[in-house]
Amino acid sequence: MDNSQPPTSRWLVFPRVLWISLAAGLAFSLLALMSGFMPDDYVYVGVLEGHAPPAPLSTTTFDLYRLISGDPAQMQPLLDKGVMPWWTLPDLRIAFFRPLASALMVVDHALFGTNPVGYHVHTILWYLGLVAVVGVLLWRILPGAVGAMALLLFAIDDAHIASVAWLTNRSTVVAMFFAVLAVVLHLQWRQRGRAWAMPLSALALAVGLSAAETALLVSFYLISYELLGAEGPLPERLKALVPTLLVLLVYGVVRSRLGYGSTGSDMHIDPLAQPLFWLPFALLWVPITLGGVLLNAPVDMSIDAQFEMPLLIAGIVGMVVVGLMLRAAWRGMSEQERRQLRWLLAAFAVSVVGTATTAPSIRVNLVPSLGGAIIIAVVVHHAWRRRERNWGGRALVAGAGLLVFLHVIIAPYGWWSTLQMFRGFQASNARIQKHFEEVVDTKTLPQQRLVLLNAPHVMMGVYASVEWWANGKPLPAAWWVLTFDHLEQRVTRTGPATLMLERKSGRFFSTISERIHRSSSHQFSAGDEVKVNGMHVKVLEADAGGPSKLSFTFDVPLEDPSLLLLQWRDRKVRRFEIPPLANPSPANVEAVP
Repeated sequence: MDNSQPPTSRWLVFPRVLWISLAAGLAFSLLALMSGFMPDDYVYVGVLEGHAPPAPLSTTTFDLYRLISGDPAQMQPLLDKGVMPWWTLPDLRIAFFRPLASALMVVDHALFGTNPVGYHVHTILWYLGLVAVVGVLLWRILPGAVGAMALLLFAIDDAHIASVAWLTNRSTVVAMFFAVLAVVLHLQWRQRGRAWAMPLSALALAVGLSAAETALLVSFYLISYELLGAEGPLPERLKALVPTLLVLLVYGVVRSRLGYGSTGSDMHIDPLAQPLFWLPFALLWVPITLGGVLLNAPVDMSIDAQFEMPLLIAGIVGMVVVGLMLRAAWRGMSEQERRQLRWLLAAFAVSVVGTATTAPSIRVNLVPSLGGAIIIAVVVHHAWRRRERNWGGRALVAGAGLLVFLHVIIAPYGWWSTLQMFRGFQASNARIQKHFEEVVDTKTLPQQRLVLLNAPHVMMGVYASVEWWANGKPLPAAWWVLTFDHLEQRVTRTGPATLMLERKSGRFFSTISERIHRSSSHQFSAGDEVKVNGMHVKVLEADAGGPSKLSFTFDVPLEDPSLLLLQWRDRKVRRFEIPPLANPSPANVEAVP
């Protein structure tokens, strides 16, 4: 299909749908104004506010997304102070090359300080720009009705609230905006012969890559177009890819030389560095992601292992059902339409696999949602166009109706419910902060080591101390969290300065929240020891599933006032009642899902 001269119908349909899509995107994204700072955001707030960290951080003002550097020498002080959990792999690295995203946060802080409303308005403007540039792209590559429908589906996709309302994720919106612009400019060069568009396309892609790795996923649309969609001899098409490939090559070299990337975590996996380790995760994560994109399944629930199988099944069902509908639509297409859709489907597939380098979440579904919108628009349009009075036609219409219900009718509820979940996180974090305020004395806290025996979830285990620091409150000499445990465990005093923690069922470090800091490929064995300044940890019992019994020995007796022992019990942070050594009665530790 030659799109160099768009048919009149596109001129009639697209302007109206573009304005409708922008209006819908604005209406939904305005919900983000009701959100404040989310957990990750407090890392950047603390850095930008200039609060002195407990130990030197990898994160700096214009390098906000270099979370963990991978340097064991830099890691040890973070472990000593409890900034990182004691089980963190010494050479763990989670560092993202996002200088543009960091600079935009610096600008926000300069303009709005710690008022999140201005940050959200800034993000909404980027989102509207993304919807607009996606509209231009779809106007170029798809016929009027299908492209218009795909644009509307993209604009109202409720998975996008994670990129709009969670300020840390604004980087994905900015990156996708410039990367899609790069594709539009590339098509302008290749289809209309506009030579000036070629260098601008390369520049736009480079800017997008400086915002987030998301731009890399979008770049596959450009590559797929030349390999499968563009007309002309193959050497000519490969030559047209040279500017893009040069940008990607320079990006890869710079990113590697500057020490960015991820190693040692089950949450962020580099498939190039660990292909065999990554493959089992991908086989699980790719179908789950497809279930979210095609059937609007709640992929974020996969962080809980009990929901992995239902979400996996939903993903497989989505692939089969939508695949059959797409096959039915394929028969009625011209060869030019098939050629156009072929490169779009290939790019969509690569973008889904590309997101499988991290755990499934709507936070990473921004790029796959573009391909998903195109697929759903194609099958719905085809089903409506056929409307045959036989079982096949009725099945297509029923399937199309289900997709419309999932992606259009309940979209407003999806935006609203996810926002309520975010606000629930914020309210829960505020309560946790209040709990800590009630049990600590801020005057003596700087001379104490705070020891939290059990954190029922990562929000308390990591982000409670982060938010405490970001808000400028007095810091303890160390903030140690002994376990992230949502199940009941037994705590026993086994010496003047020693506590033993034992799981009644299951294993420690079995959840993805714990394996963020230490990959399952580096699981502890019985007898392993970890030493931080003031605390010695020993693994007493462990099997292939991980440790089940841990021992913690401190440098002073448990009654020493330099230790502030706390536990989560009865849904609150409370002082831990230290049993006497002569009668080491066990104390049950409550956990909350």
